[in-house]
Amino acid sequence: ERDVDGNDGDGGSNNVEYICNVVHNEIVELQERAAELKQSGEFYDGIRELMEELGGVKILSSSACEQEEGFTLTLKLLGCHILEILLTKSGSSGKSLSVASAKLTTPTTFPMPEARPEQMNDDTEHLTETINQSLSNVSLSKIMSQKQTVSIVIPPLDDLVKWSRSLESSRGIRFVLVETMARIRTLDARVAELTHLRQNYAAQIYDIETSSDSSQFGGVEQEVVCAINEGITVALRLTVDCPLVPGSVYISDLFGVGGWEEEKLATLKKVVEQRRCKGPVEVMEVMVKEIRKRRNGEGWAIPLTPSLPRGGK
Repeated sequence: ERDVDGNDGDGGSNNVEYICNVVHNEIVELQERAAELKQSGEFYDGIRELMEELGGVKILSSSACEQEEGFTLTLKLLGCHILEILLTKSGSSGKSLSVASAKLTTPTTFPMPEARPEQMNDDTEHLTETINQSLSNVSLSKIMSQKQTVSIVIPPLDDLVKWSRSLESSRGIRFVLVETMARIRTLDARVAELTHLRQNYAAQIYDIETSSDSSQFGGVEQEVVCAINEGITVALRLTVDCPLVPGSVYISDLFGVGGWEEEKLATLKKVVEQRRCKGPVEVMEVMVKEIRKRRNGEGWAIPLTPSLPRGGK
């Protein structure tokens, strides 16, 4: 049976059905592609918002990764540090992106400059003698047996990558960027702080002996031993956030040379703890100010520090 145009009726129905199926499949494919684009748009919107929130971040390039389904994002942080982040598909649908790896490709070592002699106080040699006399204290002696610091190194970012995987796509990269920049800023400030300390006090800076989990929080802890004119040697512990966070440095030990009473040393330690200092320079300034205040107001007697023979004389 043919229609008015002389075409086969069944064949025409089959053609219409075929065309409908093709159109339907194309619609489904377009819907899926639109969903993927929407996800990608949300991801890049998150990145854009991040760039607006943070200063000092610039995208240098983005390149496809041949070995894994993803791409490498190259960023410049704080004007001089280059960070490479590998983003790969993740999740059950494979449509989300997560941070697979992150590393700084620029130098990660902050050298510790020595204070030049002309920048140091005239009594530095005398204060060094005070530190040497403190070796009779077991705790201080143990600290000073460690390796002295010559540089500070930014630890690998593996811990940040691991923690970022528990976050949603754009939040993961945001977390890695924020924490990496925080580490750079903290260590940069640490070097400046310790340089200032050496210029104003007789100070020795030590690397804490490393262990398998010593860098589990991604920072650098150090110990500092320094002396003041009043005959006191102070051992300080610098936590990973020092010197940017209040309370990130604390006194681990005090040793008075020449007859300091333990009660007075305990009083000084308590005053410093209550101040929640950010860095060692602030600790020493608070301690010196408190000693002078109590000497003038309460009549504290400051023991005289005996001088040691010098140069074999």
